[in-house]
Amino acid sequence: MFQTWRLKLREAEEAYKAGDLAKACRMLIDESLTQFLPGRKLATKVTTRKAERAISCINCSDLESAWGEIDEAILLSGETTAVLQARQKIVEAAIRNVGVMLRTGDATAALTAIESLENRKVAAAPLVTLKQVAQRIHSAANLVTRGKFAEAESQLEIAMRLRPDFAELEQGRLDCRERAKKFGSLTEQLHQAMATASWSEVVPLADQLLQLAPESTLAKEARKQAWAKVGAKFVDSRRVPGSWASENELGEVNGERFLLWVDGVGGYLVSLASEVVLGQAAPGNRVDIPILADISRRHAKIRRDGEGYTIEPLHVLRLNGKAIQTKAILSDGDEIELGSGVRFRFRRPHALSASVRLDLISRHRTQPYADSILLMAESCVLGPRWQNHVVCPDWEADVVLYRQDDELYCRAMDAIEIDGELCDGRGRLNGNSHVAGSDFSMSLEELDRCTTQPLL
Repeated sequence: MFQTWRLKLREAEEAYKAGDLAKACRMLIDESLTQFLPGRKLATKVTTRKAERAISCINCSDLESAWGEIDEAILLSGETTAVLQARQKIVEAAIRNVGVMLRTGDATAALTAIESLENRKVAAAPLVTLKQVAQRIHSAANLVTRGKFAEAESQLEIAMRLRPDFAELEQGRLDCRERAKKFGSLTEQLHQAMATASWSEVVPLADQLLQLAPESTLAKEARKQAWAKVGAKFVDSRRVPGSWASENELGEVNGERFLLWVDGVGGYLVSLASEVVLGQAAPGNRVDIPILADISRRHAKIRRDGEGYTIEPLHVLRLNGKAIQTKAILSDGDEIELGSGVRFRFRRPHALSASVRLDLISRHRTQPYADSILLMAESCVLGPRWQNHVVCPDWEADVVLYRQDDELYCRAMDAIEIDGELCDGRGRLNGNSHVAGSDFSMSLEELDRCTTQPLL
């Protein structure tokens, strides 16, 4: 009687001859065919071919597939000479890629790539140095966002000593120095404006500071104070030039909006409407998401339909690089481009919530300024986990904002304080509530429903 393993081996051989190395590898392992001499011979052929294919993947800059080929080869035959040689080539290519990431300023991606290599037990000396450089560049970037330009420049100088061949670091250092001069001048003007209670001057000065340092505590606090002090409507004098629209062309805000300030994390423009309009932040223009950019007054609509979202172009719009003229369904990770250069990333991070986040990935800003935009459905989750709508790395547990009977509530695991009153983990919020817990603090700031600007 013909032995069953021979039939399986023949099938694995046919897969190998057809170029289906994954199937051949899987059969050799799952059917334990390598316990037989013909199986071991076929395994050697498959392993050698996989090592060759890994090198081909490197030449095509597809390191992920290269690693996949090597992982399967090692699982099948262990660390053979061919496999080790191919693995070394992948490591060298991956290290070169890290260098490219750092020279283009993407320290976050570089650190992720380095961590991946470390998980594979790669401990090459060049990688150790690159990790130190990446950490310095990443630290410098964080310091810049907080307006600590001298400290950022110092971090870049250390990185330059580690890798003097990275000429791009010198330009980054000079940029820090130039920003520091502008920041110092604007800070002095801001202090003078606040000292003389010239609140109409405070907001544009604070906005200019936030362009240089988005996490500047001074600028954020100054702006909040200005909004609280003055009752007149603030008109942005930096309007992008264009014709004035008639009253009928201005549109309207489609529902309640508020600013959510999370201490130590950032500010978020929150809309509770099922449909929002994105457009130009111009005097008198009424849109839900006003943007300081050369775009149309009403440029696009995003609508929540049940659990999904669609986008409707009202003017030139690209989705993932392709121009669209009709409604399109949005998926997590999609890139939205309005006009020529205003780019958002559509994110739906939490699987159990229909709420989404729009992250500006171009250098444009919303008016009022916000780090990101939240389109809130039934709930918004804040906390330390990466899949939350607002990631708060220093919090111990999640905090949830949720809607119930047309009211907004806050829920936490422990007792919280809402507007000075202690609540047993749950309480109702108003448009300007302040919420505090044992390790967090956040504030709501209601926006005028009829204008693109907050009251000031």
